[in-house]
Amino acid sequence: MRNSFFIIAALVFLAANFYVGYRIYALLPANPLLRIIAVAVVAVGTLGFPIFFLSEGKLPGSTEGFLYRFSTSWIIAFGYFLLIFLLIDFGRLLNHIFRFADTQLVFSLFYHNWKMSLAILGGVAVLLFAGYLNYRDKRREYIHVQTEKWKPNAKPLRVVAMSDLHLGYTISADELRQWVALVNAEKPDLVLIGGDLIDNNLRIVERAALDKELQKINAPMGVYAVPGNHEFISGIKASEAFYQKAGITLLRDSVVKLENITIVGRDDYSNRHRKNLDELLKPSDLSQYTVLLDHQPQHLHDAERARIDFQFSGHTHNGQVFPLSLLVDRMFELSHGFLKKSDTRFFVSSGLGIWGGKFRIGTHSDYLVMDISR
Repeated sequence: MRNSFFIIAALVFLAANFYVGYRIYALLPANPLLRIIAVAVVAVGTLGFPIFFLSEGKLPGSTEGFLYRFSTSWIIAFGYFLLIFLLIDFGRLLNHIFRFADTQLVFSLFYHNWKMSLAILGGVAVLLFAGYLNYRDKRREYIHVQTEKWKPNAKPLRVVAMSDLHLGYTISADELRQWVALVNAEKPDLVLIGGDLIDNNLRIVERAALDKELQKINAPMGVYAVPGNHEFISGIKASEAFYQKAGITLLRDSVVKLENITIVGRDDYSNRHRKNLDELLKPSDLSQYTVLLDHQPQHLHDAERARIDFQFSGHTHNGQVFPLSLLVDRMFELSHGFLKKSDTRFFVSSGLGIWGGKFRIGTHSDYLVMDISR
C-alpha cells in the first residue's frame, strides 16, 4: 500500500513537471539555445532529487550537493510555474467556453512570445531572488517573562532558543559560523535547540566538522536540545553521537533541573512510543519555571494540562513559502509565533535554517530571545 502511494505520487510529480516543461518550451521564442537551456533546467530539476536519493554516497560530494541544492530549489520554482500555467490554462478554457476575448490573440500571448516569456520566467526569478534575500534576514523574536516561580534574589536569565538549522548540503560551515556569532552576541546564559539541527545526511555534517563550530556557542549554563524528525531520518543513534561531540546535551524523554529553571525534553513525535508528559514529570519538576522542548507542535493541550510554563517548538517552517504557509496554518493549531493557553505560553519558531532551496517567500527565518525574571 505504501509503495503504491509513492509510485502514484512519483508519477503525478513527473507528469506535472512534464506539463510545466512543455508550457515553458512552448512559451519561449523559437530559439534553439534558449530551448536547450530550458529543457536542461527542467530535466535536472525534475530528476535531480530521485537521482540524489538513489545514488547517495556513491557520487562525489560536490555532485551530490549540487543535485540536492538545485533540485530542491527547482521544486519551489516548479510550484510557482505550475500555479501560473494552471491559472492561464483555466482562463483559456473559460475563454473557449464564453468567448470574452479573441482566441487567436490569447493563443499568441502564450506561444513563442518573448515578452510573455520575460514576464513569467523573469517574474518567478525575481520572486525567488527576493525570497533568497528575505531568507538571509534572520528575525529576532523577543519575550520577557516575569514569574513568581523565580527566587527573589536570583538574577534574570537570558535564553536563546532556535530550531530547524538543517545543517548539511544547504547550510555550510560559513553560514553556521554566522549563526553562532548571532547567538553569542545575545550573551545568553542558556541555549536551547528545538530539533532538526541536522538535515538528512550526517556524513556531510561530519565531513565539514560542523561540531567544532557548534562548540563555539558560549552559554555558561549549557546548550540543550531535542531531536527532530530529521535526526531520525539521518539515524538517531549516529545523531546522538554527533550532538555529544558538539557539546550539546540531547534530551530524549528526559528532564534536567538547573538553577531556577527546569528543562523538559521530549523525543520527537516520529517516535510513537515516546513517553507522555505525565510519565516524564514529577510534581517537584514544576516547582521551578518549566520549559518544554518538543520539536513538533502537536497536541498543545498536553502541555497546558501538565501546567508547563513555556513550550518551544519548530518543525513547521511556517510553510517556508507562500502559499504553503496557508496549508500549514490549517495543519497546526499554532504554526508560528506566540500563543497563551491558560497559564502556558507557546512559541513555534519558523526555523533559523531552511529545508532545500534558500527561499523565504511570505515567511521569515527567526530565533527567540527570552529573558526570565521575578
